Amino acid sequence: MFNLEEILNKIRKPITYLNNEINSVHPDIENAKITIALGYPDLYEVGMSNLGIRILYHILNNIKEVACERFFAPGIDLEEILRKEGGFLFSLESKLPLKKFDVVGFSISSELNYTNVINLLSLSGIPIYSSQRSEKDPIIIAGGNCSFHPEALANFIDIWIIGEAEEAMVEFVNVYRQLKGLKRNDIIKELAKIKGCYAPSFYHPQSDESVRPVEAGIPDFIERRFVTDFENAAFPTKWIVPLCDIIHDRISLEIMRGCPQACLFCQAGFCWKPVRKRSAESVIKLGLEAYQNTGYEEISLLSFSSADHPEIERIVIGLTDQLKDKNVAISFPSLRIDTFSFRLANRISQVRRTGLTFAPETGETLRKLIGKPITDDTLIKLAMDAKKTQWRQLKLYFMLGLPGENDNTIEEIETLIKKISKIISVKCSFNVFIPKPHTPFQWEKFPKFEIHAEIKNRLLKNFSKNRFVHLKFHPWEMSAMECLLSRGNRKLGDVIVAVWEAGGKMENWSETFNFNRWKSAMESNGLGFEDYLGNSPVICNRWKHIRASFPFDKLSNIRDRFYQKLNHHTS
Repeated sequence: MFNLEEILNKIRKPITYLNNEINSVHPDIENAKITIALGYPDLYEVGMSNLGIRILYHILNNIKEVACERFFAPGIDLEEILRKEGGFLFSLESKLPLKKFDVVGFSISSELNYTNVINLLSLSGIPIYSSQRSEKDPIIIAGGNCSFHPEALANFIDIWIIGEAEEAMVEFVNVYRQLKGLKRNDIIKELAKIKGCYAPSFYHPQSDESVRPVEAGIPDFIERRFVTDFENAAFPTKWIVPLCDIIHDRISLEIMRGCPQACLFCQAGFCWKPVRKRSAESVIKLGLEAYQNTGYEEISLLSFSSADHPEIERIVIGLTDQLKDKNVAISFPSLRIDTFSFRLANRISQVRRTGLTFAPETGETLRKLIGKPITDDTLIKLAMDAKKTQWRQLKLYFMLGLPGENDNTIEEIETLIKKISKIISVKCSFNVFIPKPHTPFQWEKFPKFEIHAEIKNRLLKNFSKNRFVHLKFHPWEMSAMECLLSRGNRKLGDVIVAVWEAGGKMENWSETFNFNRWKSAMESNGLGFEDYLGNSPVICNRWKHIRASFPFDKLSNIRDRFYQKLNHHTS
């Protein structure tokens, strides 16, 4: 096993490799019948902020004869030592090399983590291509948000779990238990028959970009998994408390899954249906248990739109009444304007103000057409109420490049920001519209750089002298690559490897992202950006074999209705 103690004084943040956090598990790795390494392709500080990793870690370590350990991307310093000394990436708990596990799993929530996946496989001594792995190599699985459009990583992942993995992973373990010892290919073939499991090696891309099974017995379509009984779904109240700061250093208590709204651009709203809620009693009970097991001073009520929970006031009142004397803050990661209650916000702020964040997305006219019927007057009243109740700042999220956007849209955004800034200080974050798979806008093209740059410069110029307005823009280049990879086919596999070989990793960090590496890799592989960022009708065939919440014909009908309304409004 890897002797970490010998190099502790040579690396930065050694505490992120030591394990022994409060509530961490120490599974019996030597006597387990099935060993699973579960990881997130980013640094410990990011990975330990991922709720999915925590839930699966809890579930798997409560299955008899199963040992699940964690791994994350090492810092540059440790990676250099591993490569120089011929060491392999290891798990957090036992320091066992990942290549010694039966199964190695990745939770992937960002397309820009794809090069990290390749890097971690390489650091583990595991062949990066599925076709090159031997009988001794672990089964490589993956899941997370990116499972709904998996083709760009198809050449590297043995099994994708599409959708919510809690129940699927239990079935996976039970089937694998019966198959262990058989030929690797036979194991993967049988695992592919589990609902929600997609084994790319048993499918082949067709001339129209669709993906079909290569032999009988393999499902034509992969149905995504979702937990039906969310009320009783597993939640790790023995919340692991890291011994160092992490990105989201708090208890993330999931109160609802799925989003009751249907914003046309939002993959989360379309892929994670149906809406399922935990009762107020259950949420309060889980929150109090997690607090008692950790002592954390913040509980974040997690969902796509927490204020849409029908019992949200009961939840907040129940938690604050029992925890306010302990100085525990209750927070929301995001809020919809139409379901927001200042009474609720002020109740939360009795403990500690955690900020007000809203997403109007675009100008009022287009906002109504994309599924957010919130008026500017509502937003302005919101700002006035916030000022009266001594909130100091609003944070607003906008999206540039949405279908139907025009000069009037930008003017409406500017007018709204100006009006709000006369009332209260406002931070505005602007992201680039990405036509995500399995949404009504999946057929749209990605916004051109020149158009985005023109709008960005216009906004910066118009608000340069307004000290109550702060603007932040997500880089167009990063969004372009997120779009390209989410709409990718298997040809992009070699592009991802080429970027990694050129030094590309941690591409989801603006400090280390390098667009020129991607451009060079695309050119050297003879691929054009338009084949992925344009609006060719065959693009969407690349993920048509993945069955999400809505069939393609329904998504197309929703898109058609949007354009009918848009054309009617324009005329």
